[in-house]
Amino acid sequence: MRTWIRIAAIGLTLMGGCLPRPATSPPSLTSVIVLMEGVVGDRGPFDFAAAGVGAFQRSEGVKVPLIAMGYDPLAWERMIREAARDPNYRFFLIGMEGPARLGLEMARIFPGKRFVLLGLPPEEAIPPNVLAISFDEWEMGWVAGYIAGRWVDPARTRQPIGALIGPGAEALWEGYACGAQTAGAPPEALRVETVASDRDPLVGFEAALRLYAQGVPIAAGLAGGSSAGLFEAAGALRRYAIGIGADWYDRYAAMRSPATQTLLGSVTPAVDEVVRRTLRQSRRGELPFGIHRTLGWQAGGIAWRGSPVFFHRAPQELQQALRERTLQPTPCPAPQKGHGESRSHPTSILL
Repeated sequence: MRTWIRIAAIGLTLMGGCLPRPATSPPSLTSVIVLMEGVVGDRGPFDFAAAGVGAFQRSEGVKVPLIAMGYDPLAWERMIREAARDPNYRFFLIGMEGPARLGLEMARIFPGKRFVLLGLPPEEAIPPNVLAISFDEWEMGWVAGYIAGRWVDPARTRQPIGALIGPGAEALWEGYACGAQTAGAPPEALRVETVASDRDPLVGFEAALRLYAQGVPIAAGLAGGSSAGLFEAAGALRRYAIGIGADWYDRYAAMRSPATQTLLGSVTPAVDEVVRRTLRQSRRGELPFGIHRTLGWQAGGIAWRGSPVFFHRAPQELQQALRERTLQPTPCPAPQKGHGESRSHPTSILL
C-alpha cells in the first residue's frame, strides 16, 4: 500500500506549472506530504493546493509529494492512514474538511508527528501536534454580496440582487446579505431561491430560472454543486452570476460554455496561498501548533478570482479595492431574520 502512495506522490509532485525541468532534479522533502481532496483539473481545492505547492517548490528549490485523494471518503481514510503509518513522513498537510477530520484522528494516534489540517471546523480541543485552519464562510459571502451590490447599485437602479441557497449555507447567506447591504442594497432588494440539495445542477437550474424571472440581473451560487444550474441559467438568459468555493469561470472556460460570458468570477478559500505559506513556515520552524486559526479576507485566507468579464466591466474602484484588499468585511447592525449570529464557520458547502 505504501508503494502506491509513493508512486502517486512522485507522479503529482510537479503540479505547480509547466516550466522546463532543470538539468538536475531538486531534492525532495521526504518527511513532508500533502494530501488534498479532489482531482487534477477540479479548479477547486486540489488545483489550488497544487498551485501553492508549485509556488513553494519554485521558490525553495525542493520537491514536495502531493496526493490527489478524489472524493471517496473510504479512499481518504485509507490514504491518510497509510501515509500516517509510513515512518518516513513526519509532517502532513491535509484538506479539506472531510479529510481534515480523518487527519485529526491520525494526529491523536501519532502524537509524534505534526499535522496541518485545512478546512477543519473549530474543535473544543486541538491536540498539541495539530494546527487547524478554517476559512471564514461569512466573510466569503460578504465579499460576494458586496461585489453584487456594487455591480448593480440597487439604491440607484432599483434592481434586485439574488442568491441561490443550498443546505448548510446559512453563514454564506448571512454574509452575502450583509455585504450587499454595505454596498447600498436595501434588505427588500434581496431575492432568494433555496434548493434541498447541494449536488443537483438540474434543481439548481430550475430554481435559478425562477430567481431570474423576478428581474434579478445578478445572483450568487451559495448551493455547492447545485450552483452549476445557476451559472447555466445565467448563460442562457444573459444575466450575471458569482461563484463560491471553486473557480467556476475556469471550469466553464475548459468546457467552452456560454456561461463564461456571464460569470463574473468566484470567491474562494485562498488554499494556494495558505499552502505555500504553510510549507514555507514549516521549513523555517515558524508554525504554531495546538491552535485553531480562522482566516478571513484581511488575513489572506479568501481570494477573489475574477473573470475577463469582470475585469472588463467592473468599476475601477471596485477592482482596486479587491486587488489591494482595502475592503473591511464587518457585521451589519442586525443579523438577517431567520439566521444565526455566529461568525466562525466551516467550509462544508465549498465544492
